[in-house]
Amino acid sequence: MSDYADLELDPRLVVGGYIETDVALREEAKPTVDAEGFKAAMRMLAAGVVMVTTHVEGRLWGLTISACCSLSASPPRLLISLSHAASGRPAIVESGRFGVSLLRADQRDLADLGAVPGGPKYVDAFCESATTGSTMLAGALYHLDCSVDQIFEVGDHTLIIGAVETVTPGGMPAHGSRGPLLYFDRAFHGLGNPLE
Repeated sequence: MSDYADLELDPRLVVGGYIETDVALREEAKPTVDAEGFKAAMRMLAAGVVMVTTHVEGRLWGLTISACCSLSASPPRLLISLSHAASGRPAIVESGRFGVSLLRADQRDLADLGAVPGGPKYVDAFCESATTGSTMLAGALYHLDCSVDQIFEVGDHTLIIGAVETVTPGGMPAHGSRGPLLYFDRAFHGLGNPLE
């Protein structure tokens, strides 16, 4: 028989099988990174600009984002990150489909349209074909049609993994255009010369 048979422990003091006898010994939560410092650092990460397309009220809707990356080549998967408040997010989640158009450097006006907060972002005038279901934007470097594979809620954003179903190359960049539209330090840029 144990000498401690009548001992009653406060369950708040039992941690991982050990009894924590002094509240002062508990690990304090580490302070979080300053949000503004984090944003400043991320502004220094140059990224390609894409327009995510979906249908809202029967019309093509576009959202300009730079948070897009490939996840897997076999099977083809990509990831987009949208704010919970992004205007086209509910349509993508509900329909289970979206498109991704890789924008050219001379498509800045289109990118500006898709980046306006709060306003309508109908981009059907820029649609590649008259097909009602098309999500392809004319002149984009490439377009990928995707079905939603997985959705994750992370902080204030929704991460959507898309199963890429079709990949369509666009036209060659227009004269004077240097390939993709890039975003760096809160401004749009074109691609410079290759480094030697």
